Amino acid sequence: MAGKTGVAAALEPFFSAARRLILALALVSGAAVLVMIGVTAVDVILRIFRSGLYGAYDIIRMSGAVAVSCALPYVTAVKGHIAIEFFYQKFSRPGRVLLDTIFRLLTLGVFGFLVVRSVMYALELRASGQVMQTLKVPIFWIPLLTGLMFILVLVVTTYHILHPGKEMIRP
Repeated sequence: MAGKTGVAAALEPFFSAARRLILALALVSGAAVLVMIGVTAVDVILRIFRSGLYGAYDIIRMSGAVAVSCALPYVTAVKGHIAIEFFYQKFSRPGRVLLDTIFRLLTLGVFGFLVVRSVMYALELRASGQVMQTLKVPIFWIPLLTGLMFILVLVVTTYHILHPGKEMIRP
């Protein structure tokens, strides 16, 4: 933290806590992928014996939602998204930083909107009592989880705006 001043230095403890949370969520994402693999394997094996794993489809759907949602903040933090390198190479370093900042500001707007819509949708699902087809598990928590992950994407994007050209987490 030596050498940092202003807003970036004041937010460093917050960003440090966010890093730990993002890394923990990346592990949750990996575990969800393992659950999907395990459930699929067990279901396929059981189908050989004319049976099947009850609720396999629902478990895989839930695990897929958890895997993708929890991985999003990590992928954003390591700058693992696809970039249009050809387009960026046309600009000088200051131009790339400016363009990157503009895109990140747009990202803040889009993901801010997505947070609000995800939470509103979760509340609608909760009020309606909608559940999964087989397991009858309420599903309102899925868009709620996604909205919370979008909030972490906003945190990461803010970090990237304050630290141009630097990853929040090294892959």
